[in-house]
Amino acid sequence: MRLQSYLSENKFFRAGIIAASALILFFLLWYFFPELVYDQFIWKYFWGPISSDGLNTPMTYRGVDAAPKFTLISEFVYGVFVAGALYGLYKLLKKFNVTVDFSFFLGTFPFIVYGSVARVLEDAQLFTEPLVFWFVTPLIYIQTLLFALVALVIGVYFHDVKKITRLSVQQIMGISGSVLLLPFAYYVVLWMSGGAWNGSNEIFPNVVVLVSVICIVIMLAVYALSKYGQSYWKELSYFSTPFNLSMIFGHQLDGIATYISIYDPLQMGLPTYIEKHPASDILLQIWPPLFPIVKFLLIIGIIYVIDILYKEELQSQKIFVNLLKIGIFILGFAPGLRDLLRVAMGV
Repeated sequence: MRLQSYLSENKFFRAGIIAASALILFFLLWYFFPELVYDQFIWKYFWGPISSDGLNTPMTYRGVDAAPKFTLISEFVYGVFVAGALYGLYKLLKKFNVTVDFSFFLGTFPFIVYGSVARVLEDAQLFTEPLVFWFVTPLIYIQTLLFALVALVIGVYFHDVKKITRLSVQQIMGISGSVLLLPFAYYVVLWMSGGAWNGSNEIFPNVVVLVSVICIVIMLAVYALSKYGQSYWKELSYFSTPFNLSMIFGHQLDGIATYISIYDPLQMGLPTYIEKHPASDILLQIWPPLFPIVKFLLIIGIIYVIDILYKEELQSQKIFVNLLKIGIFILGFAPGLRDLLRVAMGV
């Protein structure tokens, strides 16, 4: 009875028991059925694509092929891990009593940029084995999250424990992320200024200007419509908040950069690229501009659901809602910036 009472009261211990049991079951299955568990699952959908991406070549292990692309199965599993990480981060921020507002988002922004910059440097073959695998998706996301968590803990320690209040937790995170980002950004600048270490590559800075202008125009159009239309429907004001405009910009960056880099509609002589995500590829195959259009409508729908349809129900969950919006922004902006930089660098 005491054990039952303890388990019912201690959610973290109960979750730990469930996670440990799942891991034990998984390793038992791996031990008794290695060809099924490793060859046909881990290798085929996860480690094989990571290895193939890091070495920039298709690979085969015991007759099972792997290519540097995602599948519906791998994206589903990664999605489950993202949801779990988001929930765990939510609980951590709540425990530390950290305010998750737009200033917190700005504090995390250098880390987001770092992930994209480091990823494109892997595309440019700056890293060698075994370090190269640490900069391949999804390991680059795990790496970036770990760096951000360390900065968060340092910020909470100095601000809340040592009572050094000249800098907020968010500012300490922003400074830490910027220090991490700077040496990697230097290599991008070096490449773009003619110091390519991988031979002579043609660069396309005009693509950066084109995509950025289109995304900014779309964001400003939404802002203007929201500001001038709220006199007719006051809920339109929610579409002009910094968080929501950031989500729109981030996903349009991804959609438009993907469309332009793969199809080169203006005939700028861009290198050849392919889409690695199956859902995105389906939309692009139907009609290339459909991808950024669907992403725009999806973000508009998310804003409507969170800020208008379920506004009252989510009023007391500001930490979770804002953290969710940051996560949605990352899912668009991070791959979009990587794609944009990759095209600009001609790699």
